[in-house]
Amino acid sequence: MTALLFVIALGALRGSVPAIAKIVTLGGIDPFTYAASISFFGGLLLLVVNRILGRATPFSHEVLWFSLIGGFIGITIPHIIFFKGVTSVDVGIASAMISGIPIIIYVLSLLFKQEVFTIWRFIGVLFGFTGVSIIAGSSLTEEAIITASSVGIFLILLSTFFYASNVIFIAMFLPKKLSRMQAAAWMMIFGSLPIWLYVLLGDNSSLFSVATQNSAFVFLLIHCFISGLAYFLSFFIISTYGPVIYSGAAYLMVAFGIFVGVIAFDERYTNLDLVGVGFIILGVVVVTMRRNQTGTDPRLDPPQT
Repeated sequence: MTALLFVIALGALRGSVPAIAKIVTLGGIDPFTYAASISFFGGLLLLVVNRILGRATPFSHEVLWFSLIGGFIGITIPHIIFFKGVTSVDVGIASAMISGIPIIIYVLSLLFKQEVFTIWRFIGVLFGFTGVSIIAGSSLTEEAIITASSVGIFLILLSTFFYASNVIFIAMFLPKKLSRMQAAAWMMIFGSLPIWLYVLLGDNSSLFSVATQNSAFVFLLIHCFISGLAYFLSFFIISTYGPVIYSGAAYLMVAFGIFVGVIAFDERYTNLDLVGVGFIILGVVVVTMRRNQTGTDPRLDPPQT
């Protein structure tokens, strides 16, 4: 039950991302500046909170390489790709496109022995996938198909692979003695560094000052807070309950993404959407129910390379 509550909270936070991303990017804020800002300032926020709570741990070489690799693969690359793609598709479609994340996570979890196969987990993942497939199908109206860019859809789908890969990376290599909040913070900060380097080398330092004068900047700040909290919950769920439990939040993100799209952009939903949401909720409940395997216990050794 506790795992379900954490997954619901994370799904709600992630579900607001497509709408906020669309507001910010359509508002004229440069995607590179946007991606760097939410990662860097969201990470700084987590570091401050972590220090206030007295959970700071020494910085080591293990933390450095973990943060650099995870930040580049799981934050820098997919953020830029996603923000580039989301400008040319509806929020509901964008949410549905990233529904492939749980499937990829599940397959990679089995491949890298972070999860043992259980029929109920498998059925839960299929329920969730059925739900998002129904929603995606109902969202693909003739108008949506005409206006949606095939390049935008491809970019969003490509970003899902990097997001999913990072979940497995965290599950396998997260330093045991490192605070989860601090781990999320450093990965976010290091993930933003390549983008800041690009901005500086390209003599585009004025992009941030221009962004602060944009009316959409307030949504960028909101996203910084959401990003920090979401990454902390992600690290906590992955390390405590395992990557497959975490993947349930990606399904819920679709449901919450539709709700936010209706509220923020007056997007329409159908009875099929409600059926899809029902399948998603059922799938998440099944996946998060306690089975023989609790989280990633018994912990399986990663394959030798």
